[in-house]
This record gives sequence, C-alpha cells and structure tokens, in this order.
Amino acid sequence: MSASTLSQLFREHFFDAPEKLQRYEIPERGTPGKALALLVPECEAEVGDMLRACNELQQPLVISAGRTGLVEAQRPQGEVVLSLERLTQPLKFTLADGRALQFDRPGDANQHRDQLLNWWLGQPESQLDKSAALAGATITVEAGMAVDVLNDLLAPIGLVWPMEMGSSSAASVGACVANGSAGANAVCYGTAARLCTAAWGFWGNGAAAGPCAAPPWDRPDPETLAIDSASVQPAWGLVGSQGVLGVITRVQLRTYPVPVQREAVLLPVADMPAAMKIFEAARERFPGDVEEFEFIGWPAIELVREHQGAAFRWPFEGEPLASPYFVLLQIKSQRSAEHDAADGDDLASQLYEFVSETLQWPAQQIGYAPLPVLKKLRHSITESSNARMRKLGGGRLAFDTAAPVHVFGDYLSALQRELLAQWPQLEFVAFGHAGVGGAHLHLLGTKEQPVASHAAALTACVFDVTEKFGGTFSAEHGVGSKWAQEFQQRAPAEIRNRLTAAKRLRDPLHILNRHSFGLH
Repeated sequence: MSASTLSQLFREHFFDAPEKLQRYEIPERGTPGKALALLVPECEAEVGDMLRACNELQQPLVISAGRTGLVEAQRPQGEVVLSLERLTQPLKFTLADGRALQFDRPGDANQHRDQLLNWWLGQPESQLDKSAALAGATITVEAGMAVDVLNDLLAPIGLVWPMEMGSSSAASVGACVANGSAGANAVCYGTAARLCTAAWGFWGNGAAAGPCAAPPWDRPDPETLAIDSASVQPAWGLVGSQGVLGVITRVQLRTYPVPVQREAVLLPVADMPAAMKIFEAARERFPGDVEEFEFIGWPAIELVREHQGAAFRWPFEGEPLASPYFVLLQIKSQRSAEHDAADGDDLASQLYEFVSETLQWPAQQIGYAPLPVLKKLRHSITESSNARMRKLGGGRLAFDTAAPVHVFGDYLSALQRELLAQWPQLEFVAFGHAGVGGAHLHLLGTKEQPVASHAAALTACVFDVTEKFGGTFSAEHGVGSKWAQEFQQRAPAEIRNRLTAAKRLRDPLHILNRHSFGLH
C-alpha cells in the first residue's frame, strides 16, 4: 500500500521496475539486497516531502548516494531506496571577505567551471592580492556532487577540497561528510566532517535540519584516536551521523590552495614502529606540510606487482626490496620551484636531504618516481586484492580499524603476529593511513581453507587486539549493517545510549537506515 501511495505522490520520481531497482540492490561489497521501490528527488525540497510522506506511511528508507560505501549501509533489505544522485549542482562560492558567486541553475560541469573562473578573473585585485583573497574560501554544493567533479570545478582557480581516496570519482561529498571519511590527506587537512563548515538537510522525521557542523580539524593528541566512525557525535547533527539521524542535502565546504609543489618518496622499513619514527621526524622537519603518510605492507606490493605484470613500475633500482613494510611520505609547499631554485633549496632537495642526512637512509633504499607513479601503486592495492581473492577462491575478510598514532606501529605488529600464529595459511594484506592511525586489512583465504569457515573467530581476534591498543573497529568507513552487532557489543554504553536518544528524537519511527548501528 505504501509503494502505491508513494507512486501517486511522486509519479516521475518513483520507480519500481525490477530492472531499474537492480543497480541499487547491489552494494560495493556484501550480498545483494532487495528494494521495494526507488525515490529520486530532483531538488532539496522534494527530499523533505518524501521523508514526511514516508513518516506518514511508516515506510522505511535506505539512503543511496555514490554507493561506494563498504559497510553495506546502502543495501536495501525490503525498504524503499532514497537516491540523491540528481542533487549534483554547485550553489555558491564565497570568499572570506563575503564576496560571492551564485551559480547559474541548472548547468553542466563545464558551464559552472567557466562561470567560476570568469567571475574570479573579473575580481579587481592584483594577482598577489587575489591569491591571498582565496584563503578561507568556501563552496556550497548539493550533497550528491562527486568529489572529483567538485575538484574539477575548483581547479582552474587553484583550489581543492582535499579528499583523496580511491573512489573519489563516484563518492559524493555529502556522503563523505555524513560518514566522516578520512582518506590519504587527513593527516594534513582532517576528515570530511572537519572539512565541512555547515551541512543542511532533513531529520528522519522530515523536519528541516541545519546548519550542522563539526569543530574545525586540530591535530589530535598522538595518544587519542584521530578517526573513529563508531563514535557518533549527535551534537554535530547531520555531520558524521551516517544517515541514521537525517539526510544531508547541501554542504558548505572549506577549500585550500592547491600546493605549488608536491614531492614524495617510498621508503622500506623493518617494521611499523620504525615507520612511525619516520613520521615523527617528518612532522618535526616539515611542520604542517606532511600531506600524506601512508603505509603499504609487502604482501600488498606483491599483489600489485602480480596484477599489473609488465606495467608495474618500481621506484627503486633493480629488483624490489622485500621489506616487511613501506611508507609513502608526501610533502607540499606553496613556494614556487623557481623561487626555491634561486635559493638553492627546492622541495625535492629538502626531501632528499631529510631522508639521506636526517634519517641516514641508504641511497639504494630511497624510492623516487613521479608522484602519479607512487600514487598508482598505493591506489591499485584494492583492485589487486580483488584479483588475488578471485584467484585463490577462498574469500576475503576486510577491516577498517584505527589505533592512536603513538601505538599504531606496535598495534599492527601485534595484530599480524596474533593472526598468523593462529591462522598461518592466511594472506595478511595491510595498508592505509598511518599518519592518522588508520589501517585497511584484507585477510585472504584459499579454496582449501576459506575465510568464511572461521570468519567469526578472525573478526573477534582483529577487534580484540584493536581494543587492547585503545583502537576502534570502525575507523572511517562507518558502521552500517555490517558492523551493527559489533557496535552493540563493543561500543561503550555512553556512546550507544547517546546515539539511541538522538535517533528517538530525530527519527522516532526509525524511517532512515534502520539496520545501521543495530538501532532497530
């Protein structure tokens, strides 16, 4: 009955044909779901209308955005899917001094990019003053805009919204803010939640929400968790609440100047504690300019090498060094290369001096390559892991954990020892955001010993070790339905009670994402 009523109310925005629903029923990972129907609003106001109608009908919804999430929150289990895929327009660009551009609507990406560039070029200041005027600029966009589309819009005027992750061509800015996504640049700029100055939308009961915001990013104490999506802060409202309290439809985002220079290096390390010492030294030598500090386990590199074959590019001379771990250190500068060269101290020279003299690193163990080559190595791991999983035929368990930075190296070492002591047949693939204590873990089984046969014990082991080090079982990917039971069992009572109370206030009929966090 509710589907029929929704069809009458929203007509051209309502779909229930099986061939139309299929793409919304298949999550990035996990088993396919089943959707009752699909609602696709054309504007923010329609989102509110649909939420209010679903409250009246007591019809549950699952929110769909870029559908790149890994915790199965977007998988329908008999609900109606609410897709934000058409909310993709830029709305307003604002300088810190209040000057602003209202974007034409509707328009395509090229028109909006040209409009912003022409408006900027028409501002009266000198080029030097213009550069300074961009500091603190914000851009307001609809929540369904993809991260890469946003950055293509900003690039001609030299700005960026610094979310770097493998799925940025599809992941939407609203979902990133709702999820508190981190990505490789979080060590420098913070999570997506902290890169948002305001978010608007609707609570689960259909009432207007916003502006909502998290506090600006501040470098976390090394002894505390930098990323923890299992600890929702209801005071932030829509931000970071992963679609269980409401729907983000519009966000205002902080922008940053695109660095004039970027340099990176890949270094082999004996273990993760040694890697974290490099991080400490780099933060001291380049305060505020360490843009990325990623780690890659040797098995991950072997997977990429096997998958890419002849196309694999190794940034060291000769055969790959079979070191247990590698770190990717990337630094930035706003000074021009010409200016630095005149001083005899360009960024590449500064990085090489730091590695060779401060760290006393042997020249043959310094991996240099053009930045895109190093980034391709890092961003090819998941694809290569997928290929390896298919080849082995034993499935994969994937985890997204975090620990405080000051114990992160010890945590990974302890976790690997514990897992391989109990399950020596496993392939343990580890990589992630060491600068904020975030780890992506892939455990691969074989046909003879599939991971599914001991998935519960493996999960318990990973999460127990993580807990011992003061970490979280859900770093940046969210909780969703995948880890709902773990949230109910492991999250402190204070956090669970706080979220439950907020859910009752904002979504009393449990209309939104009812399986996430185990709140139903």
